[in-house]
Amino acid sequence: MTSIEKLLIGAIVLIGLALFGWLSLLDYGAERYDEGFEAAINIGKQRRDADAEINRKTEMDLRAQLGIKDAAAFKKEKHHAQSLAAAQRRHLTGTDSLRCPARPVSTTTTAVDRSVASGPAADDDGPELVPEAAADLVGIASDVERLVRQYDRVVERFEACRAVNSK
Repeated sequence: MTSIEKLLIGAIVLIGLALFGWLSLLDYGAERYDEGFEAAINIGKQRRDADAEINRKTEMDLRAQLGIKDAAAFKKEKHHAQSLAAAQRRHLTGTDSLRCPARPVSTTTTAVDRSVASGPAADDDGPELVPEAAADLVGIASDVERLVRQYDRVVERFEACRAVNSK
């Protein structure tokens, strides 16, 4: 064997070893990459599950608080309904009455006119409303008051949810 043949065989063996080493490195790197990828996925799942548990607890706490407030609001609505029914009965039986103002009610006030700030004038000098109309008027006023209470509860719920989201 000549030295050129030995050199060629050595070069082929060296290229083969280099190719084998390179392929082994690629395989090892792919395994490490896959292991790292799986580890990252598992860490992400653990974080997601932990965050989901925290969110579930926060939601349950908020639902419990809102449930307590809803129960109190239900009791209050029931009390208002009973009070309305009693007030309407009193108006229908004539025990209570509403009166019309004796003089025209001003729709505009000027800075000089301070009579509005001093409080309402006595209503005893105007004509009485018909009992059915007085009961209806009390019912309408109660409906408006109920809408205001519902709006306040919606705003309260919104603020509670916003406070939870800001954490």
